[in-house]
Amino acid sequence: MRKLIAALFALSSIFLFSCSRDDEITVGSIIFNGSGEWFEEALQGVRDSARDQKVRLIESDSHYDLKVEGELIREQLNKHCDAIVICPITTEESGAALAGATSVGIPVVTWNTVVQPLPTTQVIVDSTKLGSATGDYIREYVNKNGIKKLKTALITNDFYSIGIERCRGFEDAIQPLVDEKIVEIAEELRLEHSEETKIAVRKLLENTPDIDFIWCWHQTSLLAVSEVLKEMKRGDILLAGTDMSMGIARDMLGDEIKLIAVTTQQPYRMGYEAVSTAVRAVKEGAGKVEQTVVIPTLTYTVDDPDGLREYVKNHAKFESK
Repeated sequence: MRKLIAALFALSSIFLFSCSRDDEITVGSIIFNGSGEWFEEALQGVRDSARDQKVRLIESDSHYDLKVEGELIREQLNKHCDAIVICPITTEESGAALAGATSVGIPVVTWNTVVQPLPTTQVIVDSTKLGSATGDYIREYVNKNGIKKLKTALITNDFYSIGIERCRGFEDAIQPLVDEKIVEIAEELRLEHSEETKIAVRKLLENTPDIDFIWCWHQTSLLAVSEVLKEMKRGDILLAGTDMSMGIARDMLGDEIKLIAVTTQQPYRMGYEAVSTAVRAVKEGAGKVEQTVVIPTLTYTVDDPDGLREYVKNHAKFESK
């Protein structure tokens, strides 16, 4: 009996020690694109947050492949990650794959893309405001400069929820100018990829050379249109859109084209908050953290060259080489 009691005591001591020691928290990070300036900045936020909170980070990249993403989620669980932080590919498919983690009590924090069913926490930007903030500036610009007519082309999206929301936000914001017949929507092109955008915009400007203004729903289309305007020497056309980059900031500071306003997310802060929230969910419990964390947007304009120069200074380390 005394041997049995001694054995039980020894086991309980091991158990108490293992539970009471400060085990290192492991966070699994999954992204669908680890390259490019925007994602480099977001990943730096993820890494800095993990470092500041002294947690172990396991990084992986699904490369836009849903099958790979599902395998990476299972791999993170097999590695006994305490939480998963992910930039998902899609709402439904990614959400279904992540549901397996939440069902076994592993906190899941998504950023940039929303999923269904809802994760523990989603770190997002209000996409409607991302579009409307640019539209608000355009109204101010038109009124300030006494513009009476603005023949407009919109580069829009009707596939991704975040794209639809951005476009709706912008269009709602400029509706007063449409009602006053100052803004005429001459063309709306639903485009996503760089090359198709360049081809479509060149054709548009050849057929409708009197376009005064182009708005772009995301960084890829904005960069593509900027390149076309330079090639065609159309520095007379006003340009605005969403998603900042070093190239865009330089274009705004230059005089080759008239890129007047860009509303952007804060990818570094998004990545940082995602990991911080995941760690709190592990330490305090999933029910103790916010279900939604909204990161504010920022608008850069030609009226604030100092702000643009500060952006260039702070983001040079994220620029693609």
